[in-house]
Amino acid sequence: CMGCGACASVCPSGAMGFQFPRVSRRGDQLRALLAAYREAGGQDACIVFHNGTDGRDLLASAAAAGRGLPARAIPLESWHVASTGVDLLLGAVALGANQVAVLSAGSEAPEYSQSLRAQMALAQSILAGLGYAGRHFALIETGDAAAAVAALEALAPATVPATPAAFALSDDKRTAVEFAVEHLARHAPAPVAEIALAAGSPWGEVVVDRQKCTMCLSCAGACPEGALMDGGDTPMLRFLERNCVQCGLCERTCPEDAITLKARLLLGPPAREARVLNETQPFHCVSCGKPFGTRQMVDAMLGRLAGHSMFSEPAALKRLQMCADCRVVDMMSNKNEVSVLKL
Repeated sequence: CMGCGACASVCPSGAMGFQFPRVSRRGDQLRALLAAYREAGGQDACIVFHNGTDGRDLLASAAAAGRGLPARAIPLESWHVASTGVDLLLGAVALGANQVAVLSAGSEAPEYSQSLRAQMALAQSILAGLGYAGRHFALIETGDAAAAVAALEALAPATVPATPAAFALSDDKRTAVEFAVEHLARHAPAPVAEIALAAGSPWGEVVVDRQKCTMCLSCAGACPEGALMDGGDTPMLRFLERNCVQCGLCERTCPEDAITLKARLLLGPPAREARVLNETQPFHCVSCGKPFGTRQMVDAMLGRLAGHSMFSEPAALKRLQMCADCRVVDMMSNKNEVSVLKL
């Protein structure tokens, strides 16, 4: 590991975290830097992230040439620019930056550029969905000082909140994005309840076809983020959208193909409140009356096995409607039951 932080920037859940510096520490730097810039009369600050090797040398060459960077461009060195994720991009805008540019002077591998473009596209779609006009993020890939300066000069100021946020960025990725989005939504030119995102984005909902769902709850068992949950003693499937990372495990696990994913960013309290996706009445054992499954699950099982030779007798089908204990008792008490002990 070279400590580039690319894994942390693309990780949808925040399981991977970048430590040099942490996002919270970077947020402190941004807040102090932007406050000082505003107090000095500066406007439309453009944060320019660059590395400490060829990126720093490129900026030094631009300064030595006499032209230098545009007055509103504020360089901020990173250990590696690939660590710039959506949490830092949106956080910087919420804290008062007008734009964020990332300078890639040539030492970065193509894969890093791809991840940076993806993170910028995601952040830009969120800002556009809230009605903020203009281009807020730019990846500048050049090893030429004059070209880098020209690219920064070509960036026209974008629309951002008039009031910068005062909160500290969190080291938890999704919490940092949540705080930033809440601030941006509060001052949005076009307030909305949700923002449509491209497929594969790390936010969204799980849509369940209730006609197909048998309430087997295999999706809840497969969910790694606790976004899908059961109802305890009640046959129920609940969903907490704030936790969903759109990984697709639930969709691939569902034996009935009853699940589809819909990428979006739900805003406000509804995203933090669990809602019911499906529920049903429990099925009670026909022998002892104990609940052991759901009506949909038992009906589906009977429908699929009714034509099987092993269940051609009514007694065999009835046994499918019994709990595990009663099923064993019925098999042992039935003299006509096929047994390996009689072979």
